[in-house]
Amino acid sequence: MTINKTLITVLGWEERYFSSNVTILENYNIDKIILICFQDYFSMKDMQVNYDKTISLATDRDIELKSIDLQYGDSINNWTILETFFIPTDENYLLNITTIPRDTIWTLFFFLKRTSSYISYAYFKPLKYSDTWLTRNHKNPRLLFKHSGLIDLHKDLALFIISGFDLSRLDQIIAFYEPHKVLIFAQMGAQFENLQRNNNFNDYIQNHGGDIEILSIDSYNVESSSELLTFKYNELKDKYNVVIDSQGPKISSLSVYNAYMSSDGAIALAYVPVKDFHSEYSSGIDNDLIAGDFYIK
Repeated sequence: MTINKTLITVLGWEERYFSSNVTILENYNIDKIILICFQDYFSMKDMQVNYDKTISLATDRDIELKSIDLQYGDSINNWTILETFFIPTDENYLLNITTIPRDTIWTLFFFLKRTSSYISYAYFKPLKYSDTWLTRNHKNPRLLFKHSGLIDLHKDLALFIISGFDLSRLDQIIAFYEPHKVLIFAQMGAQFENLQRNNNFNDYIQNHGGDIEILSIDSYNVESSSELLTFKYNELKDKYNVVIDSQGPKISSLSVYNAYMSSDGAIALAYVPVKDFHSEYSSGIDNDLIAGDFYIK
């Protein structure tokens, strides 16, 4: 028997935002769409176009659509709105994490775990990322509301970062928290010119000094990356408070939340808000769907 699912997606400007939702509708039995729109990013290129296309997509397929308007810069009010919206229900949710901000993914997990023991997820890589900058004008790092960890004042701080292609973003969170120890989890593999774009971590260590450890991670394998993060946390938890930030592929957010749950909320979840995104942040879509069920405890 095919199970009807409610698709949750966040309006985005990237080409793969709309393409991924079309592919999901072709492969799953979707009877409702929840569309989250951050109004403070609505003026970005292609946002209005993608919004109109999403509305038409739902209308043409006779799918119910509910829209949630949020302000990315107002996390407290967003929390109140989402808490009111996601009441206990028997709906089966499918979360399209392809272009959702990482902190929003974690926030949605917090509310959705009240309604279900697992959430289905779908993720699509792009064909290419911009060769120039991806994000800029970063704001001060923040801890996710209600996910600020259990802090022991007698312990030093260890900062875990799943790195991406924005080293300035990496620099900012390290400078902000001034941790005693840094673990950088660098994506393995040659995709998206990864080896060329992430080949200077030895120089990075020499330039920054301090206790920095570089580890390889496969963020596209949720199980193995979850195990690695949890293992390193358990190795350090007696001496360090641990803060984790994901700056890698959006799917790495799942591994981070797994580690958070495994720590019984002792890990703090951090993120670096961004003011400016490149209008050509990515291009195309890799139709090799990465999907699964994420169990929330």
